[in-house]
Amino acid sequence: MAFSVDQFYHNNRRALIWIILLGLIWLLRDFFALIFLTFILAFIATPLTRFGERFLHLGRRLAVILVYILYLTAVVSFVLYLTPRVKKEANTLLGSFNKTEARLNELKRKLVLWYPSIDPLITGYLRSILPEEVEKKASAGAATAMAAKAAPAAGQEAKPAAAGNPAAPGGDASASSGIEREEKKEKEEKKEKEDELLIAAAMKMLADKAYEKIPKLIQLLWTASATMLLALLFSFLISLDILRLSREIQSLGSSRLHDFYEQAAQPVVRFAYVVGRAFQARVAIASMNTVLTMLGLLLLGVPSVAMLSLIVFLCSFVPVLGVFISMVPLVLVALNAGGIGKTVAVVGLVAVVHLAEAFVLNPIIYGKHLKLNPVLVLMILFVGYKAFGLWGVLLGVPVAYYFIHDVFGVPVLSERVLKDRAKPPAGAARSRPNQESAAASKESAGRSGGK
Repeated sequence: MAFSVDQFYHNNRRALIWIILLGLIWLLRDFFALIFLTFILAFIATPLTRFGERFLHLGRRLAVILVYILYLTAVVSFVLYLTPRVKKEANTLLGSFNKTEARLNELKRKLVLWYPSIDPLITGYLRSILPEEVEKKASAGAATAMAAKAAPAAGQEAKPAAAGNPAAPGGDASASSGIEREEKKEKEEKKEKEDELLIAAAMKMLADKAYEKIPKLIQLLWTASATMLLALLFSFLISLDILRLSREIQSLGSSRLHDFYEQAAQPVVRFAYVVGRAFQARVAIASMNTVLTMLGLLLLGVPSVAMLSLIVFLCSFVPVLGVFISMVPLVLVALNAGGIGKTVAVVGLVAVVHLAEAFVLNPIIYGKHLKLNPVLVLMILFVGYKAFGLWGVLLGVPVAYYFIHDVFGVPVLSERVLKDRAKPPAGAARSRPNQESAAASKESAGRSGGK
């Protein structure tokens, strides 16, 4: 049988259409940030525009213009005020690493004094994050320091041992115990010196990474600001003319591209809706988290509020892991500014804010939407980061939600609970026919008695 292109296309139409669409997305990957920001801004502007129309009784165009004036004000304020301040505070934090190192050594000594069993855990963690050659240098440095400390005492005359004093009963035992105490003290001093060198090496590694990353981060902020302005322009034009654009897209169903429209329109719209809803909710939650954290930092007198608030806002878009990532700079700045007391207060503040997020903000803002198991979320984030980097972290959860519930058809937890509640118990299901038959026999007996 001769090969027919039309027959081949008809049999494999759906697969070919999705291959073409994915190929187009791949070709436009350099513009993905602009496309994504344009979509998110337009999606978030839609309910704000409806609010202006419904409650403020504004015309649609005026409502859209007011929303984008708010957008533009936020972007300009970020560029002119927040970015220079974040840069200044980041440089201040990097310049105070020596002070932070001394604070960490003091904190470590106090923790070991209060809880001796935590000492090997701290040392093990420090060794795990450092390269092997750095560990060896720390051990050699501690041994050298102890040898230098013991060198001046080497030339001094040794005091007569207690064992040589016949008047001292048990002189041999006291001498051996004294030697043991000296050896134990020497081991503790060497261990403490080694830990100090490990903390110094860890802080140096962190400082080197920060000096490497912060200029790139500042450049990224400026680039993101420029991309945001362009996305604002595109999303503004789309929001102004969204009704006409919707009609024109629907008209593709009666054009030569009707196959593409029929196969891809509904899944693409549904996917866009899931991603848009996820980021709409995430922006609201991130904004609330940032405001609450910023107010708490101001009340506690923690410096570098602008930089820390920006970190909290950005990390709020990363489910589960974002809390732990944002905790590191918060704890370092608090420890450097006010010691252990302020550090504990900041940790308590973060705990209260995220408890409020978990039990108040998430149920109100998310409702029953985008609920996934935390272990599954961590797996999605890990795979997404390894495969797609930052975009995998940002889009991994909503994309996974779409494939799990929309593509594979797994029902949402709340839907399963409602279905289970709607089902009658097994015993009730079996007894119901018996009850119905008993009622029917009673009714028939009454009728026959009446006759």
